[in-house]
Amino acid sequence: MKRILAALILVGGIGLATKAWADCYTPEEVKATQVRQLQTQLMVAALKCSHMPEHAASYNSFVRAFGPQISDSAKVLMGHFKRTSGKDSQRSFDRFITQIANDASSLSINTPDYCETVSQTFQAVQGLRGPELASYAATQINGHTAVPARCN
Repeated sequence: MKRILAALILVGGIGLATKAWADCYTPEEVKATQVRQLQTQLMVAALKCSHMPEHAASYNSFVRAFGPQISDSAKVLMGHFKRTSGKDSQRSFDRFITQIANDASSLSINTPDYCETVSQTFQAVQGLRGPELASYAATQINGHTAVPARCN
């Protein structure tokens, strides 16, 4: 009887570990999340700060310069949701993207002088080159959106 109980506990523990792994983010998925958060932050700024048309121009330049990285990040994130949500992956991905946008919008509403402050971010991304985007994004999104749990 003790062996059966031990086996059930072991199998249950494996199931929990598998579930925890499925919900966590790989290092590549964390980077993709941070790139998406930065891109969304800049998009919200371009829309919210319409009185500063240079923000819209800077956002468009950002998208042109980093289109491949933004696209690759979206693919990595979709892969995450396929792994963790199965047939509901598109719905989970869409909810995740909406949450990132809502977080960026809340930040823009709750930050005094937001449009002026985000100007520094626009200036900084203009000087980046391809591979530098993910590193920069990691330094910029701290605290704006929940950092996903990393897989060990």
